Amino acid sequence: MMKTTYESTEELGRSMPSSRREMEEDMLEELCSLAKKNAQVTIPEICGRMEMTRREVLACLKQLTAQGYVRTEEKNTCVCLTELGRIRGEECRHRHETFTQFLEYVGVGSRTAEEDACRMEHVASEETVQQICNFVNYGSTFERVFRNTDLRYRFEPGEYYFLMGIYYMEKTCPRRLAGEFKNYKEQIRLQVEKDSSFFELIPESPEEKKLILWYMDPETGWVRAGEKNGNPRIPTGIFEYFIRHQDPVVEGTALVAFLREGEKPVEWNSRELDVHIW
Repeated sequence: MMKTTYESTEELGRSMPSSRREMEEDMLEELCSLAKKNAQVTIPEICGRMEMTRREVLACLKQLTAQGYVRTEEKNTCVCLTELGRIRGEECRHRHETFTQFLEYVGVGSRTAEEDACRMEHVASEETVQQICNFVNYGSTFERVFRNTDLRYRFEPGEYYFLMGIYYMEKTCPRRLAGEFKNYKEQIRLQVEKDSSFFELIPESPEEKKLILWYMDPETGWVRAGEKNGNPRIPTGIFEYFIRHQDPVVEGTALVAFLREGEKPVEWNSRELDVHIW
């Protein structure tokens, strides 16, 4: 596959290698932009705007012509978008603007946002683009869900104490606390280490014989929880975390089961463990 490096119109994407498909999509964007300003777009003008050699431009135009996106006129010196090319170019531009707006929304500087969007627009799926567009437009009403999140990326190494609840799985309102909840303190300890992070349940009575805690790992299935000083520990990465607009509390949920030795977890004896962190 032919690869090269070039700077876009605004000198974005410096030293960023681009595939042939990325160059073709960038060229469609540029042609859409130029077509709005000029009745005719010449090959030398494209070369200058995209910092590409004539040979590189002609190679891209050959592919775009074969796909039905452009046609050349005036003895092959002027380039015109077809209706299909205009639609595709506008789609590419929409993706670029969506990612730029999203990155600026979360605090990225304008120039960096533009440059990063130049690459992101080419590799993201349509579903990703649509959901980011929804977030940019209606972000204040979104409940966001994070999965496979290791909390050591959010907290410095150390111990933190938050609140937790253990609930029956039945769909009632309000939810009912499970009987096992009385065996543990309402506080839950978050232990953040250099290479891992865990939630540690704290028994009300350390001397009391406890049931064995299992948790559901979304990737591997049911796992027997490890222990530290007799306290069961659950990796933070198996939780789903829910973030709501203007709510400082992040809620994490995991599926757990409390069993006797030799028993195996099944749906009917599982519980929902909720943690509330801030």
